[in-house]
Amino acid sequence: MPETAAEPQKGRAPIDFAGATDAGRVRTVNQDSHFVGELGGRKVAAIVADGMGGHRTGEVASEKAVQILRSELERGRSHPPVTLARALQTANLAIYDYAAEHPESSGMGTTCTVVVLDDQVGLVAHVGDSRAYLLREGELRQLTLDHTWVADRVRQGILSEEEAKQHRWRNVITNVLGSHPEIRVELLHFEVRQGDRILLCSDGISMLLSPEVMKRILSDADPAKASQELVDEANKRGSPDNITAVVLRANAVESHPKRYALPQRSAFEGKTVALGETMSGIREIEDEYPSQGFFSKLRRQPWYPYRFWLLGCLYLVLLIVLFSLWSR
Repeated sequence: MPETAAEPQKGRAPIDFAGATDAGRVRTVNQDSHFVGELGGRKVAAIVADGMGGHRTGEVASEKAVQILRSELERGRSHPPVTLARALQTANLAIYDYAAEHPESSGMGTTCTVVVLDDQVGLVAHVGDSRAYLLREGELRQLTLDHTWVADRVRQGILSEEEAKQHRWRNVITNVLGSHPEIRVELLHFEVRQGDRILLCSDGISMLLSPEVMKRILSDADPAKASQELVDEANKRGSPDNITAVVLRANAVESHPKRYALPQRSAFEGKTVALGETMSGIREIEDEYPSQGFFSKLRRQPWYPYRFWLLGCLYLVLLIVLFSLWSR
């Protein structure tokens, strides 16, 4: 029987959410993991991770990713975009280190797609080929780009969509958590509107269900029913892989001032950032989503890197003025 891992919110909460997962019709082990729930300060987070590797290895990777991300998002003190980036960096290095310390887990990794709803701001962070979709006013939009060999070739114009579906390397993923100390994270934002429905799913859903089928199910059901129907529909089609669906619905949206500014690029336009063992990638996110505090604004002034030199010059001028007054 499919496993339902998150119960829907009772009543008409601002955000309703639910998730369902199943091993599918072929696999005996479910290497997918997911979470959906409330964080502190009115925020809601959803995570889908699709593990890969040998028996139990992929399951370990996806479980670790979800556990670490959930913990980091709940206790993070930075503003949400930076907290999200730090959480992915932490999860990636933890999985990589675990595999290095446990030879039986060598080569394990996991995809990871995360959505954080921060009042009127939706944030999406993505690694791999699990996906996030947005259904708004009858239009289903894929928010994430697949990090696969064939998807890269389609974007380069080398393969067509139909050729990619049939290509023997269609399952080769080029970017996952835990396989390397550095990952490429795709980060984007969008405005959350009343009535929006958001779907996160593993490729067990996206490879079997067309956008039309997804749209019909998301449009006609509440999150609990929709997530289960998506899993059931994939199972009806043979589901050769694990299947996971997480659905969120915005019943009401309140706008609140944020501690961070949104980037100047268009909504839905993603930015790819390399996150490794240093803080350079995190600083790039801090620059992309700058804090609104006084000292943060001060640090972004063009003269700030020369502040000590300027202070030294002012101090020298002050000494000269004082000496001139004293010598009179």
